Amino acid sequence: MSAPPIYEGQPLSDSDKRLVALFDELEKKQIDFLDEAGKRIVELTTGLLGVLFAVTAFGDKFPPPYLAGNRPAQWMAVVTLALYIAAMLCGVVTLWPRSYRRYHHNLTRLGEELENITRHKSRWFTFASGLFVLGSLCLAMLIGAVIFSA
Repeated sequence: MSAPPIYEGQPLSDSDKRLVALFDELEKKQIDFLDEAGKRIVELTTGLLGVLFAVTAFGDKFPPPYLAGNRPAQWMAVVTLALYIAAMLCGVVTLWPRSYRRYHHNLTRLGEELENITRHKSRWFTFASGLFVLGSLCLAMLIGAVIFSA
């Protein structure tokens, strides 16, 4: 079996150095970005839950006339509520403080721990984002069901 070819290296160009610096900066700010994005999901779901409550409880009696007897709209309201609450909880899990191992003398394990932190936050933010989008689509369908039943 022959050895793979060995290529002679070249010094990094200014463009390459800028690219490496850009990725270093992105990596450094990624955890803060995921925390802020998780907060934003919680804020947005809270606001849209207010819209949902306004749609479902608008008026002086409950359920409002446009929801009474409108089974599709009632089910959409329940599904939307569930999706928004799940999105909010996933956003909170993104932000929830966790204990992490701090390896003072093992940079490899420290790098792995940073990857675990980022992966955890990214996964829960992805869940929160998906649930938020589904909840928003259901809210739009709920409003459409209310409009078409009028």
